[in-house]
Amino acid sequence: MLVGQVAGKKALEWNTFVMTLVILIIFTICFGRFFCGFLCAFGSYGDCMYVLSSALRKKCKKKPLHIFKKWGKILRYGKYVVLIFVLLACIKGMENIVSLHSPVTVFSRLHALKTPDSMLGLLLFLVITAGMAAEPRFFCRFLCPMGAIFSFLPVLPFSVIKRDRKNCIMGCQACKMACPAGLDIPSLTEGDNSLSGECFSCGKCAGRCPRQNIILPGKSRGWLPLTVIKAVIALVIFLMVY
Repeated sequence: MLVGQVAGKKALEWNTFVMTLVILIIFTICFGRFFCGFLCAFGSYGDCMYVLSSALRKKCKKKPLHIFKKWGKILRYGKYVVLIFVLLACIKGMENIVSLHSPVTVFSRLHALKTPDSMLGLLLFLVITAGMAAEPRFFCRFLCPMGAIFSFLPVLPFSVIKRDRKNCIMGCQACKMACPAGLDIPSLTEGDNSLSGECFSCGKCAGRCPRQNIILPGKSRGWLPLTVIKAVIALVIFLMVY
């Protein structure tokens, strides 16, 4: 809708959707992708699929698949391809067609106990569900156009997860293996936060670190109050979106 208005050189209409988008962008810049990590319904669905799949493989004594582990750094650019495709389609006035066949639309209809309107959308949804079962955050990392937009946003330094690298066990990859996006956690002494836009702020790396070297945002200034503040703000956004 927004892209269509811009392409048609129309004045942008300030509505609930635009206001929510602006708030989400500001929130992400301030606190990282906390919304993606904890409140996105489609992302949560993907987490459930992966947990169920992992439990089933464990019960059957099967090893984790790790299908995309080697190619993850390349495949993450797929979400930018999807974003460009969606933008071009909207510029051409095809936003209704994109929405009709979107797997997210199918998910919304199924969540509302309604029959999907598009067989193509249902097929895409099933393929993505299979990917979610095989790889953590499959859609978020490789296909989500909103995730592509959020990954471009700068994240303020106080919201970037870091680690005290000098205390790490030599050769330890525990935090990277726990990270759904397979990211290398930057050191406290490093100023580079170029991958912070790919981080879902889930904190799983901190829980897996054997020496508790991971510094979560706000931990030195009171981790719990900052988390509560983020949760309250995110809840308001959640109620506005859904």
